[in-house]
Amino acid sequence: MALPEVNVQDNAPDANAPDASDVFTLINDIAEARSVECVWRRLTAGLLRFGFMRVNYGLTLNLVGKSIGDPVDVLFLSTHALDRVRAHHETGFYLRTPEYRWVLENVGAVSWGWTKAERVAGRLSPEECAAMDELNANRSRAGYSISFAETRQRSKGAMGLAAWRGATQDDVDAHWRDVGASVLAICNMAHFKIVEMPLPVGRSVLTQRQREMLEWIADGKTLQDICVLTDLSLSSVEKHLRRARIALDVETTSQAVAKAAFLNQMFVAKQPSPISGI
Repeated sequence: MALPEVNVQDNAPDANAPDASDVFTLINDIAEARSVECVWRRLTAGLLRFGFMRVNYGLTLNLVGKSIGDPVDVLFLSTHALDRVRAHHETGFYLRTPEYRWVLENVGAVSWGWTKAERVAGRLSPEECAAMDELNANRSRAGYSISFAETRQRSKGAMGLAAWRGATQDDVDAHWRDVGASVLAICNMAHFKIVEMPLPVGRSVLTQRQREMLEWIADGKTLQDICVLTDLSLSSVEKHLRRARIALDVETTSQAVAKAAFLNQMFVAKQPSPISGI
């Protein structure tokens, strides 16, 4: 999902950076958001005020070993160059980076200067060093990475925050000492909010009718029951269930129910109409 960039001056944070009251307000606003897009807009607008101008986010529910699974089934959000973010993962390049190893092994935030320190200490593999050289050749910003704590097996979320143009990593590290706890709290709220929402990944977005059919099945209703409850013909009910299986890329209706529940696409609260600017 790529959202329009906010048109702001790309420079260091100033005296108008958020105070504690602003942080609490932003966290509450994110908690009350009703869509992934709304969460993302509120998060990125808030991070801009802290001097983090570029934000990438990824969430997989299919972590297998070190792999995030099929990138088609991963939720990627970015304020810029989403195609580059996807290419980074579709090519498997991410598997060779020390940053990704850190994300898998840790929870919290880490400076982008960490890899340099690890390399000097001789703790990076030759493959990681090569990936670091390639990555740094294309990286023009200093910043931080965040690895989120998870409550589900096989799920993992991470975020990259790039700071204002011209900042050195030492500048950003000093800034993080002042604002890091607030930024981490805001990002954690955004991540845990997104995790509980319907996830628009791959082809897995169901129509309202498809979701309704699966919800009735989950409630233990037979096809005949559903026909009575919805005033639809048997062929129509079967058609919606078949299309739900196709959308979810599964073979059986039981699998469709399980996967839809896994992606938080069942018993979804009614979404409000989009409001411009949110």
